[in-house]
Amino acid sequence: MPVYRIRLNLKSALGTDLVSGTIWGHLAWAIRYLEGDKPFLQWLQDQEVRPWLVSSQMPVGMLPRPLLRPELRTELPKSLDEMRLNKALRKRRFISESLFLRLRDTMSDAKLNGALQKEVIKAGETNGLADESVRAHNTIDRLTGTTPQTGGLFFEQVAIPHANAMHQLFLSTREPCLERLQVLFAFVGANGFGCNASTGNGHFGCTISEERVLFAPTGNRAMSLSHGVISHNMRDVRFKQHVHFGKLGGDYAKGSYSPFKYPILMARPGATFAPSDDGPFGALLRGVHHDKELAGVRHHALHLPLLFSEVRS
Repeated sequence: MPVYRIRLNLKSALGTDLVSGTIWGHLAWAIRYLEGDKPFLQWLQDQEVRPWLVSSQMPVGMLPRPLLRPELRTELPKSLDEMRLNKALRKRRFISESLFLRLRDTMSDAKLNGALQKEVIKAGETNGLADESVRAHNTIDRLTGTTPQTGGLFFEQVAIPHANAMHQLFLSTREPCLERLQVLFAFVGANGFGCNASTGNGHFGCTISEERVLFAPTGNRAMSLSHGVISHNMRDVRFKQHVHFGKLGGDYAKGSYSPFKYPILMARPGATFAPSDDGPFGALLRGVHHDKELAGVRHHALHLPLLFSEVRS
């Protein structure tokens, strides 16, 4: 089962995070526009039994930090500097691929923290690829589809990736399809990803190659590289929650339909679990929109797993 590494060279800022389910949705619309209805419906049917597994974005050369069994601490920090270092380590969202490969057969919280202390920690939680910015929003009443007459304005702190920043994601398929993926991602990158694509956001170039090192076939636990739901074949799961407020895309993003999907509670990338079978893990969700005419809409909440072996500290 081939796994592809997709390196994205951003040409403009992103208005929408490159979340695995949203990436899958953009690829679905690209197939519909480029290949037509019949190939798209066949592909969508195949996704029920042989799904494409898509990761969320991460900086090039980095992986999500795996959630491991917490280390039992018996000593207090010896200085304020040590306390600050421990706090910075707890906030780290990514680790280098080389560190993961070095520890993958004997992974533990103690070993990972010890190795991270020796690495050069670059400024920023996104590896220096984004700036913090304040974004204004207005509340939308989901019953009326309009904004309130008074109030409703709120602000959020967001990370705006730099133009020309390099990110990566991974995608696994049941059969080789390198040329098809190159065409699809080129289409998405040229037309724009996510919100405000019509005004210049979400444009990128990409290079795609087959990944042959990271995805080894053995290990007693798996780390998810995606935003996905918890399924019955994922045991002893450690995860952080993410509530996904999805919207319709493509032709459904305009016209008489409400753009809002139901909120979905998912696990963030870095979640770890003991697989009870060969997968797939997570689910391709149905019933994510309230309009009965849109019963065919799906949301990709599957996990792209990366196997490793965890040992007790």
